[in-house]
Amino acid sequence: MVEKLSEGIGRKFIWAEISFLALWWSSDATDKDKAIFTNLVKSGKIEIVTGGWVMNDEANSHWLAIIKQLTTGHQWLIDNIGYVPKNAWSIDPFGYSSSQPYLLKLAGLENSVIQRVHYRVKKELASNKQLEFHWRQLWDGIGKTDMFTHMMPFYSYDVPHSCGPDPAICCQFDFKRLPGNGVTCPWGKAPRKIFEKNVEERARTILDQWRKKAQLYRTNVLMFPLGDDFRYDRANEWDNQYQNYEILIDFINNNDAWNAEVQFGTLEDYFKAVHAEVKASDFPVLSGDFFTYADRNQHYWSGYYTSRPFYKNMDRVLLAYGGLFSLAGLRTASKGSSPPEQNQTRACGSKSHQTTTDGAQ
Repeated sequence: MVEKLSEGIGRKFIWAEISFLALWWSSDATDKDKAIFTNLVKSGKIEIVTGGWVMNDEANSHWLAIIKQLTTGHQWLIDNIGYVPKNAWSIDPFGYSSSQPYLLKLAGLENSVIQRVHYRVKKELASNKQLEFHWRQLWDGIGKTDMFTHMMPFYSYDVPHSCGPDPAICCQFDFKRLPGNGVTCPWGKAPRKIFEKNVEERARTILDQWRKKAQLYRTNVLMFPLGDDFRYDRANEWDNQYQNYEILIDFINNNDAWNAEVQFGTLEDYFKAVHAEVKASDFPVLSGDFFTYADRNQHYWSGYYTSRPFYKNMDRVLLAYGGLFSLAGLRTASKGSSPPEQNQTRACGSKSHQTTTDGAQ
């Protein structure tokens, strides 16, 4: 990552879960890697989003556990990089609690991105260009708790369901799926490497998808996430994604007649552009939660509210022991020693992950 982001001037990347960053930092990263990474963050080429220890579940996790994992991640960032996140990235929890944006707002975050919302709710919001909104607490009459929120419009956050409404076309622009990389497009048409002879046709094709997606929002600024689960773990994917998109971007930006400008960006870049174009008052205000999640007709994700009850019980037990560790810390601090509270705090944070407490993994 530090090598590939340093190779291109316009290349950018976002990172969400601090538990994985801390693991790399303490095991594989050299002092040089750490210095380069810190410089990439401070220069805006890498943005740490949300900054929690994990991306927490929002249905089963106790609010104290959410706060604990968030402060654990933020404290690590302050101690090691001197950084405080501004934007939240919560694309994988199976539904969304209205408590989450309230806690994020109190933690200093200003904008958020969400994805797994009931498909009929998405269709309704998209038809009224309300996929971006101020998420307000029900008891707030003046907007003090507002969290500006971007909701992704389609089935998933992967490339086939992110560039536009046609996944068969969008999948052709996920260059991780180039032949020979072990990942294919289920629609039967593989991506093609971009070069001089096909760049115009390829650019027209993806720009058409972007324009169709843009019709669902109120601004001329469009977000296209370029990633998926378990990605960017090999050097060739960094090369395939960035190098092919750099050719597309250069071609589109140098064609004035197309009236489009494309760049790699972070959430901070995106939200700055959105807020610069449209007044805050032009966006709707929504209140309440986004439960229960369904990704298609009669496919409700409600079983995880009660499944694997042992895990859910242990989550509360671990949280209770956290309080005991804190009390023990007050007693031992005066004696010049400290309990192993950090390990307990991080374990508690990991337990609130959106695939752990709910029993998905």
